Amino acid sequence: MTDSARDVREGDIYLYKLTCDNGGAPCVHHALLSLAICKPDIRKAANMGDWIIGFGGKSVPDLKDRLIYIAKVTSVEEDGAYYKDARYRGRPDRIYRFTNPGYEYIPRSRFHDKDDLAHDLGSPPHFERARVLLSDTFAYFGDNPGPALDGVRDIYEGLPRNFAKHHPPQARERLEAFIVSAFEQFGPGVHGKPTHGDSSMKCHSSEDEIVTIPKCSR
Repeated sequence: MTDSARDVREGDIYLYKLTCDNGGAPCVHHALLSLAICKPDIRKAANMGDWIIGFGGKSVPDLKDRLIYIAKVTSVEEDGAYYKDARYRGRPDRIYRFTNPGYEYIPRSRFHDKDDLAHDLGSPPHFERARVLLSDTFAYFGDNPGPALDGVRDIYEGLPRNFAKHHPPQARERLEAFIVSAFEQFGPGVHGKPTHGDSSMKCHSSEDEIVTIPKCSR
């Protein structure tokens, strides 16, 4: 287990449920995990040192009762820098480009379409959602069953539709133990492939409405 994964007592722990695990959110590419599209409320709120735990949505049979990923936020790109900095060129979730003074969708990009720009980046002129969370300390499981949820099952079952951040002390301790155990058991890095690698489901669908879009060639 890495030294960085031992400091789970620092920072907030964000929990949410994924209704789609297609490689877009989170996106793991070249040993870096990014959350650039979907979950704008978490992207706006989380800071360096915080932890994000993405569980499978209970309404999606092949995600239910599974941990999809755990990530420590190790870097934050503010004000659309993710779409301007050449270091991130070629990442699959960089589906928008900066065109001063705004942004535009890159045609035939995967995961989302042009109608999702406001949801992902916000509205002009401020584009308040153009904030991207990055992690080089993560464990991504995807289609791998991963660690059992026994110790946090009640927390998982009680998750709200959006996300949870504030946890009673006992629940917080169990979540910390869950993170430590997952890293000790599996280690950091990539342990599986996206569950929906060939799917056209949008990652920002709620558990009440699973939306699909036409598959793209890119």
